[in-house]
Amino acid sequence: MGAVEAIVLAVVQGLTEFLPVSSSGHLALGHWLLGLGAEETELPLAFVVFVHFGTLMAVVVYYWSDLAEIVRDVFRPNRAEGEGETCGWGRRLLILLVVATLPAILAVLVEDQIETLLNLPWAVGVALLITGTALIVSERLGRRVKADRETKPLDALLVGFAQMAAVVPGISRSGSTIAAGLGVGFKRDWAARFAFLMSVPAILGGTIFKLKDLIEAGGDGALGLYLLCGLISAVTGYVAIRLVIGAVQTSNLKWFAIYCYVVGVAAIIADVAGLL
Repeated sequence: MGAVEAIVLAVVQGLTEFLPVSSSGHLALGHWLLGLGAEETELPLAFVVFVHFGTLMAVVVYYWSDLAEIVRDVFRPNRAEGEGETCGWGRRLLILLVVATLPAILAVLVEDQIETLLNLPWAVGVALLITGTALIVSERLGRRVKADRETKPLDALLVGFAQMAAVVPGISRSGSTIAAGLGVGFKRDWAARFAFLMSVPAILGGTIFKLKDLIEAGGDGALGLYLLCGLISAVTGYVAIRLVIGAVQTSNLKWFAIYCYVVGVAAIIADVAGLL
């Protein structure tokens, strides 16, 4: 993979990690469009580690206050907020995030089998159609009355199962979790915020596992390029978070749904026609 291809894929990763359009699906399709073909669908491990770390930094910076609140409460266990509360908001948020992450752990068991879909552009296209449909439906369902402190562990678990589905290339993690949050009644701003906070343990866990593999495999001499790609994915990821929050708050998720439909149908047609 050359420098131009790496930079393009870093931009794609940064934007689509948080835009509700599926980063894994777009990376797979982008790989095919760049002419790398089925025999080269595996991206360099170092590249994957750096661009995922970049997107992790984007969400950490954006939601620094929430994450700092968690750290403060963990190290000050007797700190509580408000009347009748047995623990502070940071610890409650941590519990919700842990519960929401549990289904994703189960997804790891079938990840290797699911990843074979990366070699099937038509399958990625179908998954994008599912993502688009979830976004459309979520705009019409749910009362959207639950704020952050009214969220129950069961709500978090249901949103977590939606994240579990994102192991399929083309199913957007942010799209599925935002849609599920709206579906269980989260207020719009909280649905987006919780979805992005959920991405922290998911991205961090995936990065750690791949980093372990990278250390075992050794470097490949392109450290400078991959550092640049990580920075690019961080900047574009931060921009994507702002865009999604704005879309959720103004009921404009339908535009992302339309985009998923267009790309999904195009991928299916191109694959059937032998163009990919």
